[in-house]
Amino acid sequence: MVDYEFYVNCYLGSGIPEKAFPTAAAQAAAALDRILRIYTVAEHGEQTRKLAICAMAEAVYAASRRKAGVTAASVGNVSVRYENGEHANKSLQRELYQKAAIYLDIYRGAQV
Repeated sequence: MVDYEFYVNCYLGSGIPEKAFPTAAAQAAAALDRILRIYTVAEHGEQTRKLAICAMAEAVYAASRRKAGVTAASVGNVSVRYENGEHANKSLQRELYQKAAIYLDIYRGAQV
């Protein structure tokens, strides 16, 4: 598990308060475990997994702070789109994958 000291001193993070970090990091680690089960993942260096968890934890924390609501609006012909739980979850999963891919090589298809 990644601790707050690593987050602040090695990752140089500042977006998550210390009290909220354990929850965000645990959720990020669970999401990374899912990625590791589904895809072939190559790590380069000792701390790449921890760095990925820190980046993912920031995304988890930011998502927890956002409120569901209007995600798009138009004036002509009045069009409004609301973000619901399913859309928000898919969006978060996509963002977590992208954060993990910054630090880890994730292979989605068959390897040669």
